[in-house]
Amino acid sequence: MPLWTRLLALFGVLVLVLAAAAVSVNLAFSRVTTNRALVAGRLEPAGALSRSLMVGLVDQETGERGYVLTGDRAFLAPYREGRASFRRGMSELRSQFRADPGMTAALRAVDSSAATWRRVGAVPEIRARQRGGLGQAAAVVRTGRGKRAFDEVRSRVDRMQRILEDRTERAQDQDRRSLRLLRSVYVGGRLALLVILVIGALLTRRWVLAPVRELRARMRRVASGHLEEEVLVSGPPEVAAIARDAESMRRRIVSELDATRGATEALSQHSPVVSALRGELSARATADGGSLEISGMVQSAEGVLAGDWWEAVPRPDGTTALVLADVSGHGPEAGLVAFAFKQRITALLGTGLDLADVFAVASRGSAHDDERFLSCLLVVVDPAGQELAWVNAGHPPGLVVSGEDRSTVTRLDPTGPLISSLTSGWTVARAPFRRSDLLIACTDGVLEARDEKGQEFGSDRLLGVVRRLRIWSAAEAVAECGQAVRQFAVDVRRDDVTCVALTLA
Repeated sequence: MPLWTRLLALFGVLVLVLAAAAVSVNLAFSRVTTNRALVAGRLEPAGALSRSLMVGLVDQETGERGYVLTGDRAFLAPYREGRASFRRGMSELRSQFRADPGMTAALRAVDSSAATWRRVGAVPEIRARQRGGLGQAAAVVRTGRGKRAFDEVRSRVDRMQRILEDRTERAQDQDRRSLRLLRSVYVGGRLALLVILVIGALLTRRWVLAPVRELRARMRRVASGHLEEEVLVSGPPEVAAIARDAESMRRRIVSELDATRGATEALSQHSPVVSALRGELSARATADGGSLEISGMVQSAEGVLAGDWWEAVPRPDGTTALVLADVSGHGPEAGLVAFAFKQRITALLGTGLDLADVFAVASRGSAHDDERFLSCLLVVVDPAGQELAWVNAGHPPGLVVSGEDRSTVTRLDPTGPLISSLTSGWTVARAPFRRSDLLIACTDGVLEARDEKGQEFGSDRLLGVVRRLRIWSAAEAVAECGQAVRQFAVDVRRDDVTCVALTLA
């Protein structure tokens, strides 16, 4: 995953946490504000008005009883004032709870019971006192209707008061819960932010700082003279891309140093033929319309003239022949033998001769010196038919690795002996070669390279390099194999090192 995507995801998580915390805080704060406004703006004033209703009712009842007992009309003043106060309180409560069905019903019940008390209790008792004196008024009082009606008013007011108190208590409970939520969100948000920052710091160290630190360490080792040290590192694609660019630069420097060293050694051979032979033995793969990708490398053990060579030759039937040969020894003498064989076999491959005939004719007289012999792998690839044919004269087997399943390997084993003045008889073998397959072949300078313990590089390590390729291409395969041999071998220039790879484009 690209580094910018990782950082964007981390930033997104941080934004989401902050947004969630902000929404939760705003919600809790809004609930606290709403509940406190409800309690302070409606329920507490309504409770006070409810209590004032009871006070007004008690004033009415007290004034009415005083008048009945004494006949003094001054006692009717509290009765009238309490009634006016009751009407004002009821009017205010109705205006506050106009859209509240529960309180509207409670207020209607209180108003109705108060009217009933006045109709059956207060008014008849007052009129009886006015008309007939204390005796008649006492007779009306003894009926008990006024007392029962007043008790009903009192119970209705108490019921309305309990409704207001219950609502106030619920609002206060909600207020306390909202405050707890607000505190929890505040503390949790700070902890979450702290955790995200710590995780972000750790991930940044892992994604950026650690790979960059490792890359710097590897580059410092290369700068200090360890030119065989790879600078590839794992990490985000951006850092890995920088490492690949640095590795390409290191390989180019190593290649240039090898070329310079080889040129210096070639000068010491004091032969103008060396330069011409070098040019003739260098591969000149001819373009075939883009159906094949071919790449190879040759590193000589002595100067710039190797006994190894490879060449790709287009054939008249549309196929392409890949030739890899290794002459015993190295230096000018081995170069001359390699040059002669190359001239013969490439010329014959340009004709319409059968592959077996081409190889048989080319091998005649290839080693005039009985001490010289050649190994050769000749592979003819048919891109249209997705097939290859090969002749292997004592050469290390070529390997065809499937790109779809890299554990599937076809070995191009020897089909005859080494080429010498005493050998003959080579057969042609065939195998499928699909679009995803990759052919890699090398000389014994690769497979027999030894480390400090004397162990050989071998075909298993070569296969391991191919199976681990990041880019499935011939050029990448050759570059990685060359690098692997450099890192493995104690003295990579002990023998000629040649590697060539081919795949369908």
